[in-house]
Amino acid sequence: MKTAADKVPPGTQDRSDGPAERKRGDGATAEQVTDILRARISRHDLQPGQRIQEVLIATEFGISRARVREVLGILEQRGLIERIPNRGAVVARLDAKEVYEIFDVREVLEGLAVRLATVNAPDGAWDDLIEALGPAMEETIEAGDIERYLEVLDAVRERTLHWADSAHITHFLDLVLDKARVVARRVTLLPGRAKEGCGMHHRMLRHMAAREPEEAERCKREIIRTARACLERYQSLVF
Repeated sequence: MKTAADKVPPGTQDRSDGPAERKRGDGATAEQVTDILRARISRHDLQPGQRIQEVLIATEFGISRARVREVLGILEQRGLIERIPNRGAVVARLDAKEVYEIFDVREVLEGLAVRLATVNAPDGAWDDLIEALGPAMEETIEAGDIERYLEVLDAVRERTLHWADSAHITHFLDLVLDKARVVARRVTLLPGRAKEGCGMHHRMLRHMAAREPEEAERCKREIIRTARACLERYQSLVF
């Protein structure tokens, strides 16, 4: 079991784009450029169907065309882009069937991660996140600042995976979370979903802080099921 001294838990660090974003033009590594482009696709800065031009990426980040092709290969493997003859690389469009399958996988894996993290985490591990999703966050959502809410949810997920301490759960979730984030932003913007989700995450974290793994897992599964149901109701607005 991990202890609080192992390392600073995820979610406490600066939530900016980080060193990779600041290194553009300095010969960034393939990993850095990949992470930046993954974030842009998730934020919809790069839209489905939008062409990704090798020369523009090479110029922006100060890297070779060979390294750009390496990055595009990684993004293609993750299902975030596709190569189309005579068009090159374009941002992949969402496939409804695949998205619903991802919801099913997430419900099982993230539910288990929450259960394990509830058992493993030290006292006080969730206190700042409980506060972050309190009344002030509801006001933030009412004001339309969805980005801040999504940042806190990312912090909750990262810290949960940290204390779950399962390499297999982390690995398999990593394979699906890129696409999950793309659709999560759209679901969060649907009527009433952000406020509902905030309350449900707050309740889950309180169960985690009270060391109630069964209740915490039940809450996590409910969060994902209700997000899926919301998507199904408004599917025509998302796909």
